[in-house]
Amino acid sequence: MVLILGSGVFSHLISKDYAIAGERPEIVLSSKILLAIAYTLSAWMTFVFWDELKQKFNHVCVLWIALLVWTFISVVFGQFNFSSLIRLLGFVGCTFMGVMLYANTQNVRQVINYLFWTCAFIVVLNFVYIDWSVLTSLRSKNIDGVFFQKNMLGHFAFMAMFISGFVIASNTNIMRWGALIVFIAAAWLLYLSTSMTSNLLIVVALLSIAGSLIISRYQKGWLVITASVVMLSLLLLFNWTEFFSLIGKNTTFTSRTSIWTEYWALIEQRIFIGHGYGAYPEKLSTWLRLGFHSGYIATMYYLGVIGAAIMLFLIVSAVKSWWNIVRRAGFMFEACFLIGFISLLLMLNVTESYFFNRSGLVWPLFVYATLQLTFLSKLVKKKA
Repeated sequence: MVLILGSGVFSHLISKDYAIAGERPEIVLSSKILLAIAYTLSAWMTFVFWDELKQKFNHVCVLWIALLVWTFISVVFGQFNFSSLIRLLGFVGCTFMGVMLYANTQNVRQVINYLFWTCAFIVVLNFVYIDWSVLTSLRSKNIDGVFFQKNMLGHFAFMAMFISGFVIASNTNIMRWGALIVFIAAAWLLYLSTSMTSNLLIVVALLSIAGSLIISRYQKGWLVITASVVMLSLLLLFNWTEFFSLIGKNTTFTSRTSIWTEYWALIEQRIFIGHGYGAYPEKLSTWLRLGFHSGYIATMYYLGVIGAAIMLFLIVSAVKSWWNIVRRAGFMFEACFLIGFISLLLMLNVTESYFFNRSGLVWPLFVYATLQLTFLSKLVKKKA
């Protein structure tokens, strides 16, 4: 399992020094081969555990099938070419990684441990790769490590902190101390990757873990967390310009609004069916060359209103399942980990695009989280 996840993650670790400046195309090739192996093994293991998957089949599985079908349709009626078909196969393969996790794992804690060891490996890889003088300097910023760019390193470290926090809470002895070390190391990588934003994400990771654990351990804990989130949201709403200044940003999200404006003009041309998964604008302006920088803009551009509606149904279904679990006080730890991850993913997609990825940890875990929350909700209802 770790080999499959590790292969998928390693394919995402294409450093600019190797792939571009260093002129090492074999690194890119080996990464793509590993990703193909991850796709193939995931599909094969899903087939092997087909009986288990049929027993766990639920309405969210139908939504995922609908999303895959619509993604295929969007390519056929959108930017249909060989490259888009290859990207579509990659997306299907990465989705199968999440289905594989759902089909052949016994419980959420097992998945958390698999993810933790994968994250630990990538954290160690970054510490080995980054020059020691850079690694130990408080002045170092905008470090990308083995990733393609600094935001990818920062957000990976952010997720590694989140996963390590739950390992600390659910294990004892050596495992707990190991998770603590990984947590601190990931926080340091996050600090090095960006500017003031990294400090904010460290706080968000800590608050997310604390909030999830409070909800999972105290029956009325969700009331305290909900009230706190509402109060914090209101404070940010009425002081958002000052907040952006505090973290070194501006109200244009460092010029991302210009990118979103140009992409939205393209979205309006095919607002219902989209331009097709993996499609590129025919004419690339200065802003369009920078990419979507928003998972929500990417979803609308690729799949249109119909694809976005399916995604919305998946997220709403996950939240509804989480609420059913919390209300009946069953599988609280597991449910809070899964909904915590989904919440953080929704937050990260405001300024970066992590929906519909073809590699990495994020998309497979999102697929798994939506499926597993519905499954746990059904189990809780049966026990009640």
